[in-house]
Amino acid sequence: MRPEQPDDKREPAAGPDLWQLAGLPGGLLEASYLTGRYAAQYRVIVDVLLEQQQHTLTGVSAAELPDLLRARLGAVGADPELIEEANFDLKERMGSLARWGVIHRFQDKALRDADFIRDLDRYQLTETAAQLHRAVTSFGQDLAAGAAATLAPGVLTANLTVLRDNVTTDPDKAAAAWSIIETTYQAMARAAAGWQSRLAGALAGTPTAEKIGTVQETLRRYVDMWGAGIDTHSEMITTHVNALTGLPDAVWRRIGVHNLGQNADEQAIVELTASYRRTLDTLRAWFDGPDCQARRLRRQMRDTIQPLLRGQRTLAAVGGHVSRRAELLALAGQLEAAPDDAAAWQLWCTATSLYSAVHLPGLAPAPAGNPSASSFWDAEPVLVEARLRKQGPKATTGTASRIADNREHRKAARDHNRRLQQEAERTEQAILARSGLLLSQWTDLSDPELDMLLRLLSTVAASRPDQAGVREVVTGDGRWYVRAEPAESGVPSAVVSVNGGRLVHPDVRLHITATAVNA
Repeated sequence: MRPEQPDDKREPAAGPDLWQLAGLPGGLLEASYLTGRYAAQYRVIVDVLLEQQQHTLTGVSAAELPDLLRARLGAVGADPELIEEANFDLKERMGSLARWGVIHRFQDKALRDADFIRDLDRYQLTETAAQLHRAVTSFGQDLAAGAAATLAPGVLTANLTVLRDNVTTDPDKAAAAWSIIETTYQAMARAAAGWQSRLAGALAGTPTAEKIGTVQETLRRYVDMWGAGIDTHSEMITTHVNALTGLPDAVWRRIGVHNLGQNADEQAIVELTASYRRTLDTLRAWFDGPDCQARRLRRQMRDTIQPLLRGQRTLAAVGGHVSRRAELLALAGQLEAAPDDAAAWQLWCTATSLYSAVHLPGLAPAPAGNPSASSFWDAEPVLVEARLRKQGPKATTGTASRIADNREHRKAARDHNRRLQQEAERTEQAILARSGLLLSQWTDLSDPELDMLLRLLSTVAASRPDQAGVREVVTGDGRWYVRAEPAESGVPSAVVSVNGGRLVHPDVRLHITATAVNA
């Protein structure tokens, strides 16, 4: 079976294209300048020509065009010397635009001999290309279109009233009112189309902060412009439209002739008269009946509020990070592709920061602050009054007589810290007195001396011995230098009796010296 192909990949059937024979519009050759490799160059040229239409009726001369292009590039923040690049051939670009029907190319008259060797070409956008480029440059300007449609129902009501009052008596006022009605209607339609497109795009897919902002902005503009205007003006607009629709064709024909002139083509008058009725029919579709376009648009706006609030709650719940689904799927794929369980576990630990605890040798540095102060864990327990426990810091406020006196507590803490320091000094002196002895000769060890000995032995064990087996190390606090000579061959391990049992260790000889830091 032949696989199904996309529509644009199917081979054309033999014979003429019935769609083209039906007279339906197809491609637009003038739009060729918007595609292709040099689209940026073409767009700058067309930008300049379109801008110059408001300054000249005879187009832009070939001599002026390079300077205008440099000015345009500078205005948009690009380097004006880009037109000097090798891949920019202005003559070739203008020729392509002429072949696509984007520009008319004609020549100035040669008035002097020198003009015969000059480039006398002049360029002007064709009508279709100018309209196309205005539409292209209006992309993203629905904000301006929406602002132009501000208070559209009210403007329509006022001018329909003027039109109805003067349509049979004063063609001037009727034509002026109709001009405003037509302009307002078109701006209203563009604004409504822009709102619907933006809402559809914002409500599709996963909510983001940008989409929520877009919906909020669109709703705010709709409420500001049309929120109450629909109910206020719909009935009046419908009444006026029905009254104007019932007028005979002769009335509309007279207004058309007034606009186009007595010598206007009959076909043009008929088409203009028909456009009046089409506009009135469109206004009726917009404002007449409970299911008119204006009320349907309002219902769409109303239905947008609930998903908007749900999206805001979602964003608030996840703190702005909408979903990690893509990352989780990518991690799952990597775990699935891992060669073994160990590699998968290592990948998982790396992704989730699941690292095991690391125990480093040596002592932790002393906490910052007053070195003579007692830490919270070492301080003696202090009785806390019931009033202070119940009232907290409020119990210490008020007059000086009610503030707790902690002088005795601080004195007791200082005495306790002093006793600890004295005991530590006695322990260190006792350890220093055993320097140079074999470990088997260390007898009558107190518990503080045993703690210090174990710290020294753990520090020595973490060092690397030399060729003779001697280990030399400075403790982590930099206070002690320790040199451990290995036990002689065949000598049994040392057994040191302590209060909690026995310490069994190779019978090394320890030399302990205070460093300059400890001096």
